[in-house]
Amino acid sequence: MKTRTESSMKDVFPETAWKSHAPDGYECPFCDMASGEFRYPGNLCEPGDLIYSDELVLAFIASHGFDPEPGHVLVTPRRHYELLYELPDDVAARIMLVTRDMAVAIKKAWHPDGVTTRQHNEPAGSQHVWHYHQHVLPRWTDDGLYFTPKRPIVPPAVRARKAAELRAVL
Repeated sequence: MKTRTESSMKDVFPETAWKSHAPDGYECPFCDMASGEFRYPGNLCEPGDLIYSDELVLAFIASHGFDPEPGHVLVTPRRHYELLYELPDDVAARIMLVTRDMAVAIKKAWHPDGVTTRQHNEPAGSQHVWHYHQHVLPRWTDDGLYFTPKRPIVPPAVRARKAAELRAVL
């Protein structure tokens, strides 16, 4: 696979491939966090939430939590990208490195039994803030955060077909 910069993303993935799901007049709370200006009156982000910032990404405590232990980290690009599909390689790589660092910090500071990372794209993928963000959540045994339904084994022929379908579009 070829390395993708922001300029090459438009060649590899035409702009028409994904539409924005942000409503008209959307005021992005994470862009406010990145700028430090907090222009949007409904923004629940606060300056004191910021944990880490560099030229590409920032990490901060999420305004919404999950029981039993409220408090988890969001890692976002500094520039406004709505979806995973739009991230240039340098930004995507930096997000993963900072995600790892935040997971280690969570383990050291809060001593959870484990850590979960997750990320959502588009309404059907449960995205509700229209700026890419990676969740880094502390987890405790039997915390009930996820209900895992039965996970049947996928037959090898189905897996091979699906792998071929994805290879064909890479």
